[in-house]
Amino acid sequence: MQKSEDGELRSSPHPADQPLEYLHNCYPFVKWAGGKTQLLVELDKVIPSEFGQYFEPFLGGGAMFFHLISNRKRIFTAYLADLNRDLITSYKIVKHNVQELIQLLKKYEAEYKKDPSERYYTLRDTIRPKNDIEKAARFIALNKTCYNGLYRVNRAGIFNVPIGRYKNPPICDSNNLKNVSQALRYSKAIIQARDYRQMMLERAEKGDFVFLDPPYNPTSSTSNFTNYTHYGFGDDDQEQLASIFRKLDNRKCRVLLTNSDTPFIRELYSDFATNTKEVSVLRAINCKASKRTGHKELLVRNYDNDTCF
Repeated sequence: MQKSEDGELRSSPHPADQPLEYLHNCYPFVKWAGGKTQLLVELDKVIPSEFGQYFEPFLGGGAMFFHLISNRKRIFTAYLADLNRDLITSYKIVKHNVQELIQLLKKYEAEYKKDPSERYYTLRDTIRPKNDIEKAARFIALNKTCYNGLYRVNRAGIFNVPIGRYKNPPICDSNNLKNVSQALRYSKAIIQARDYRQMMLERAEKGDFVFLDPPYNPTSSTSNFTNYTHYGFGDDDQEQLASIFRKLDNRKCRVLLTNSDTPFIRELYSDFATNTKEVSVLRAINCKASKRTGHKELLVRNYDNDTCF
C-alpha cells in the first residue's frame, strides 16, 4: 500500500494510461450553484498563456479545470480543494474507482425511474453509505435530482434540499465520468478537503495559475446564499481572501478571481481595477426565471492581456 500526496491509501498509483493527444473532452460531473460553465467563453480570454502549477481551491463543479484539461491540452499538476467533504470524496472516487461508481449509479438511475420521489427521499433521508464509493454515488445521484443542483445543509450539516422537477435526469453519465477520471489522473490532480488558504500559501509559487471562485458577496439582502458548507462565507472572509490575493500577487503568481459586482468587492480589489472586467451572467439558482437574468459579475486578475491566450 502507498500513501499518496492527497492522503489516500491505495495499492497502485493509477497512472494515466493515454498520451495527451488522446485525452477526451470532459465537463463537470455535478451541477453546482455558481458554476462557471456559462462564463467559460469570457474566462477563456483571460487564461494565462503560460503557467506552472494550477490551483482551484473553491472547486465546486470544477468547470475551469475541466476546460483547461480538455481545450488547452496542457501538462500541469493541479491542486484542487473544497471544504465540502462529500464533494471531495466524490472527486477522489471518480479519479480512482470510476467503474465501481458507474455500476452503483446505474442502479440508482434505474430505481429512480421507477418512482422518482420515493427513491430520492429514501436516498436523502434513509440510506447511510457504508464506504466512500457509496458516499460518492449518493452525493452524485442527489445532486442530479435535487432542486436546481443546489447544495444546502442545515445547522447539523445534513443535506436538506427537496427533489427537483426533472423528466429524465442523467444520474449516470458514464462516458463523461470515465473522461473525468482520465483527466484527473493525467493531471496528477491532488484533491483535498481543506481550507483554501492552507493549500495556496503552502504550495503556490511564481508563475503558477490560481483561479479563485469563492462564494459570492450578496448583491442584496435576499440573495445572501453563501453557505456552500455550514461554515458560511461572510464579509470578513471576503477581506481575508483579498489579502491572500495580494500575497499571491507578491509571489508573482497569476491570479484570476470571480465575484459579484458590488461596491464592496470593487473596493477590495481597487488596486487591480485596470484588470477588472464586468460580465453578464444568469443566476440559475433563483426560483423565479424572470429574476435569473440581468446580473453582473467581475473577473479580477493581477496580470495583463499580453500574458493571456
